[in-house]
Amino acid sequence: MINLDFDVCCLKFTAMNRIIFFALMVLTACGGRLSDEQRKRLHEGMEEQKIVKLSDADIVTAALSQGQTVFTALQKIKFDSAKVDSIANRYEVKIHWTVPGKSTADLIEQQLIEAYVAGMVTGSVQDNIQKLYIDDKQNEYETLLYSKPIVMPMPDGVEQLQGVWHIYITKKQAVLAATKK
Repeated sequence: MINLDFDVCCLKFTAMNRIIFFALMVLTACGGRLSDEQRKRLHEGMEEQKIVKLSDADIVTAALSQGQTVFTALQKIKFDSAKVDSIANRYEVKIHWTVPGKSTADLIEQQLIEAYVAGMVTGSVQDNIQKLYIDDKQNEYETLLYSKPIVMPMPDGVEQLQGVWHIYITKKQAVLAATKK
């Protein structure tokens, strides 16, 4: 019986030796050298994994800045609906155009349009950033909504709300934008 235990122990040792031998072969085959491109990707990956402490205000500010950047990109393409998806993909956001009175708007988008219409009376129509909370407790949010109204002056001097661009930015994207600054 002692010989049987000895044989099992030797088998385990041999298997362990094989694993170590294989690992050493892989390491020596690689030579431990990285190409410049691999080194660059490694450093970028390490930078993304770095722990950074951000305040909620930092995240919201970064989302506002990112929303304004996306809106500027939309202006450059002259709001061409065929190119909006490419802008959304490039910035990793969701973009939605909402016209007052249309039923395609989400509840939050409809509320923002109503707020913009009411704000036109007082002359306070400007871009906005909102946190979209997961639950009614308003403790946690995963998305921020940047909205930019498009206002057109009428011949009689009154302004008319043409619609609102809504840009949905994930909290993750806002955090990444804040850490790159």
